[in-house]
Amino acid sequence: MTDYTHILLEERNGVGVLTLNHPESRNPLTEETKEEMLAALDEMEHADHLRALIITARGASFCAGGDVKKIGQELTPEEITRVMEKSQKLLWKILTLEKPILAAVNGDAFGMGFNLVLAADFAIASDKARFSEVFIKLGLVPDFGALYLLPRLIGVWKTKELVFLGGTLSAQDAKEMGLIYKVVPQQDLEKEAMDLASRLAQMPTQAIGRAKQLLSRTFDMTLGEVLEEEIKAQILLSRTEDHREAIRAFLEKRPPKFQGK
Repeated sequence: MTDYTHILLEERNGVGVLTLNHPESRNPLTEETKEEMLAALDEMEHADHLRALIITARGASFCAGGDVKKIGQELTPEEITRVMEKSQKLLWKILTLEKPILAAVNGDAFGMGFNLVLAADFAIASDKARFSEVFIKLGLVPDFGALYLLPRLIGVWKTKELVFLGGTLSAQDAKEMGLIYKVVPQQDLEKEAMDLASRLAQMPTQAIGRAKQLLSRTFDMTLGEVLEEEIKAQILLSRTEDHREAIRAFLEKRPPKFQGK
């Protein structure tokens, strides 16, 4: 795997692990960090032997949000556009990567850090983690897809509560809202995340990827369009080796051994 400066990228038993690597500044998503994350996601996309990805962070915080060095600077509209387009490129890459992504939230996930968690397919949080859409406290609206993702996860009313008031959620609060898959003790986070990622890595990767693609589009499609896409997906997936292996395993009364092919 490539060596990076602002993140770490490693592989563990068929799982990629991307770690935000600026604990001293609470792991903000700086322009340099976003560039390296995009490159790492490109690596993951082309690494056939890696079939799931964990995003986590070093230190006491998961991600403090955007580049804190830019707070207080009055950026031009062109500069704001460039910064936000880079963020949106990263968001699209996360949402469209045809491999499952798990956020292992070791600490505070505020602003863009919260929305990075929302973009993942699963999130496991330490019981020390906290979450907040802090943008309103800066006189801004949430970005990085929050206003699209949140109402689809928890509805419009709860989204307004988080966005308009900018309060802080505990990990348990976030789980009860439906934003977190599981809350675990801090010392168990790495193991729990790896167990789930390894389980996902053993699933039929192409089927997960196609389901992920389709799920991301269903809110903008009619039922008829979704049904048409289901047909296309089943035609494609019926020709994969993982589907053939599933049928063989069913007939032979044994667990399937998927290869992601």
